[in-house]
Amino acid sequence: MSPNLKVLVCALGISVGIVPWAAYADNAAAQHELKLAIGDEPTEGFDPMLGWSHGSYLLLHSPLLKQNADLSWENMLTEGVVNSTDGKTWTITLKPDLTFSDGSPLTAHDVAFTYNQAAKGGGKIDMGNFASAKALDDRRVEITLSAPQSTFVNVLGSLGIVSQAKYDAKTYAQHPIGAGPYRLVSFQPGQQLIVEANPHYAGHKNDFNKLIFVFLDEDSAYAAAQSGQLDIVRIPPSLAVTPQQNIKLWVRPSVENRGIVFPTTPAGKQDANGYPIGNDITADVAIRRAINYAIDRQLLADQLMEGHAVPAYSAVQGLPWANPDAAFKDGDVAAAKKILDDAGWKVGADGIREKDGKKAQLTLWYASGDSTRRDLAQAVSAMVKPLGIRMDLKSGSWETVERNMHANPTLFGWGSLDPMELHHHYSSQAAGVEYYNPGYYRNETVDRHLQQALDAPTWKQAVPFWQQVEWDGKTGVGVKGDAAWAWLLNLQHTYLANPCIDLGNAAPEIHGSWSLLNNLQAWKWTCR
Repeated sequence: MSPNLKVLVCALGISVGIVPWAAYADNAAAQHELKLAIGDEPTEGFDPMLGWSHGSYLLLHSPLLKQNADLSWENMLTEGVVNSTDGKTWTITLKPDLTFSDGSPLTAHDVAFTYNQAAKGGGKIDMGNFASAKALDDRRVEITLSAPQSTFVNVLGSLGIVSQAKYDAKTYAQHPIGAGPYRLVSFQPGQQLIVEANPHYAGHKNDFNKLIFVFLDEDSAYAAAQSGQLDIVRIPPSLAVTPQQNIKLWVRPSVENRGIVFPTTPAGKQDANGYPIGNDITADVAIRRAINYAIDRQLLADQLMEGHAVPAYSAVQGLPWANPDAAFKDGDVAAAKKILDDAGWKVGADGIREKDGKKAQLTLWYASGDSTRRDLAQAVSAMVKPLGIRMDLKSGSWETVERNMHANPTLFGWGSLDPMELHHHYSSQAAGVEYYNPGYYRNETVDRHLQQALDAPTWKQAVPFWQQVEWDGKTGVGVKGDAAWAWLLNLQHTYLANPCIDLGNAAPEIHGSWSLLNNLQAWKWTCR
């Protein structure tokens, strides 16, 4: 047993022996309590304006809207949402008699405060074209945008509301008061988080009065799942083989993807931190296209992910704004070789291609501590080797990756139900901004399509413009055009669970270790 698991089983009072689910199913039902290990510890605390959520919008807080399994939107705290004809004014009417988890009233003044604070707070929340919010009365708030933004509905569905009277930017992250289905009981860094049902919650309540989250590494979490120590455990897809008797495997659809971003400009520049920008090899679109064609995505899904992944050919695979023409015949080494031959990349005596005195030697970077990224990096390196492309591997902390990601191919994980993700990946305005567009991709036509999509009055009217980002018949970010990325897979999220738990249906899960919680209201205990 790992040290982490020893500490946690002691902290939770769990027996270290193998305990079948049935031995404590009755106890769990009686106490309406679940023990979970579903992701990383929220080390930054629980302030929604700082983006603590790790992919979950619904635990301690509630946004104004909630997204359904079919990607439509429903009222959460709201009774009505009206967007003006010019797309710049959103008028929100709240449900009557809303309260926070401490029983204090939740009014339009709290909503206005939350949005204004998030816009100036410098956290992870992307507020887009938000300009200001003001309360018209206790139940109505008016949000003004500087320009129309078809994706702003996603902000309404993700930003948790905080109390204006109780919010202190210095202390709130550790002492949150929200309007979500649960409220904080205790948080022990490095060990566990305990929450209890919020009696003032305005939404549907599930069957569980208390949730205990423990923080485990992958190996410890898997051991805890196999020995029946916990009720719900997230495991890597590569470990999601047929579970032992009396454990249920849940496979949840997800838009969480893995892909390789390529530096698209020649070497020689530096960013504001002095980190190098550009790569002379990947600046050649032929290299980027050839790598895309050589990768066998279905083989990656089947052999590395035990079938719990689907091939991805774009950043928004499977979503309404994905271009159906994005897919192509991959695993085609012959086509990849021809692309390189036609572009003047000749195979040298050592088997590595050369052009203009430069060898096709690359370093693929990825964040350490993630077995999925490691396995994918190794597989991709092997798949491009027959092309005459040498791809060495390096891993490190995200701080280390950040120093190298503008000048080397880098393996990333993304995945959102917000089409704004396309803007983050491909807009020239986003180049080098935190982890957005790290390859410094630039295409004026793509920029125009992105702006047209944002300017559309609704997200549905924006769909054709988002699709043109991939390929508009002449240019685009996909393999037919600039091949700015090599997208690999959409990972399905896999969990081992007590068979008495029904996790219900939900929208596809997003990139983030806690996204399972986004349909908490649907969870049920089925054993009686």
